[in-house]
Amino acid sequence: MISSKMRHLTSLRAIIFAFIVFSFIMLPIRNGYILRWYDEMSLFMTGGSFLHHMLHYPGGMLQYAGSWLTQFMYYPWLGSAILISLWVIAGLLSDRIWRLPEGMRGLSMLPSLFLLVSVLVLDEAWVSINYPGYLFAPTLGIISSLFIADAARIISGVLWRGIFLTACTLLFMPLGFYAILGIILGIIGLMQQFKRHKLSASTIILITLVAIIIVPQLYYYLYDGFAGDSRLLYLEGLPDFLMKKHDIYLWLPFAGIILSTLIQPAAAMTAKPLRAGRIITCCVILASGCYGAVAGQKSEQFRATVLMMQHIDTMRWDKIAYIMNHIKEPPTFTMKIIGNLARIKLGGGNEKVSHNPTDRNASPRHKEEFLMSAFVNVPVYYHLGNTHGSYRWAMEHTVKYGTRAFYLKYMVRNSIMHGEYELASRYNRLLLNTIFHRDWARHFQRYIDNPELIKESREFNSIPENPAETLFV
Repeated sequence: MISSKMRHLTSLRAIIFAFIVFSFIMLPIRNGYILRWYDEMSLFMTGGSFLHHMLHYPGGMLQYAGSWLTQFMYYPWLGSAILISLWVIAGLLSDRIWRLPEGMRGLSMLPSLFLLVSVLVLDEAWVSINYPGYLFAPTLGIISSLFIADAARIISGVLWRGIFLTACTLLFMPLGFYAILGIILGIIGLMQQFKRHKLSASTIILITLVAIIIVPQLYYYLYDGFAGDSRLLYLEGLPDFLMKKHDIYLWLPFAGIILSTLIQPAAAMTAKPLRAGRIITCCVILASGCYGAVAGQKSEQFRATVLMMQHIDTMRWDKIAYIMNHIKEPPTFTMKIIGNLARIKLGGGNEKVSHNPTDRNASPRHKEEFLMSAFVNVPVYYHLGNTHGSYRWAMEHTVKYGTRAFYLKYMVRNSIMHGEYELASRYNRLLLNTIFHRDWARHFQRYIDNPELIKESREFNSIPENPAETLFV
């Protein structure tokens, strides 16, 4: 018996080890440069205003904590290690709570696998998702749900467990949907005692379900400054995706997270495991892993665009030209814009950029050429000397999609070019309060405090004052 248990424990460890290796391959090794871009398109702001703002959103505390953790994606290996560690914790917590039959314990890692997919599936949509802390918030939410279920499991007595679960509905504001998910998991655990305490268990379950319905409504109508959509009230705390068919590919991983989380207590109620249980578990994990591998395969155009954007920031125009000359797939309109900028900086590229509009019926997510072009115009306009246009795009994107480090950096640069040093200092102060962008902010603070140093800057000296109208379209 002891050897059998050790064999099954080793099997679970093998699954966890394989998951860790797979996650590191798919995140920092294959997509590390994208994770670095995700950090640029995020921002954690210190001070009470940001925290106060997040307190008015269901699940806002998860987004607040997720935004803080996203900073570590500045170093993709470090950020990935933290994220993967949280996924392993979620898997071990699931295994502890549900105590799945031997041979099916691998299902404990299934929600973590779908959480990995939720990161890998991101593409250009990242530009327009106004959900701070996306990379970490869902993981923290699932862990919170599991903690609620675990605490309910530990509490002895049907009555006290019901009181606890009903009280957990008050966590709707900090946890949003994940509080409801945790309570539902607790109710499922309570149903295991239904046969022994039929009347009391059914009464408590009914009261808890009524509380789940009523408490979010009370928050919506009574909580001052509540920010949420009444039509999607019980889903608040999930990412801000479009509720349309075009966003199905972004919703699918979250459907998998929820279903795989709910499947485990159902599997735990199974009597003696069938021989097919191990086979089914392996097939499900393998299929989910293949889904993650496919989701992590980005098009050559997307990879090239992200790399070219990074080279713009370091003004490596030769590397941008190299990418344009060696790409095998047809370059997108966005790539043509960046490539033409590089040719201009290298002494050519004065022709217009041609653009063939996409099909009007195409997915606004998969064909977001206008949105990506507007995003790319922030650095392109800046380097062409159209600093007012660059500032405008940065400000408009900030208002619509949230404050992000990428936009702040160009708002600082453009404000310095306009001689608005007090405004530049205000934007730069936000970056000075970050963990890893403060070095960049300190560098540009020198120009704010000592404007005479601007003439010595290689970057500022490369920005033309009056670009010709025919130079670029």
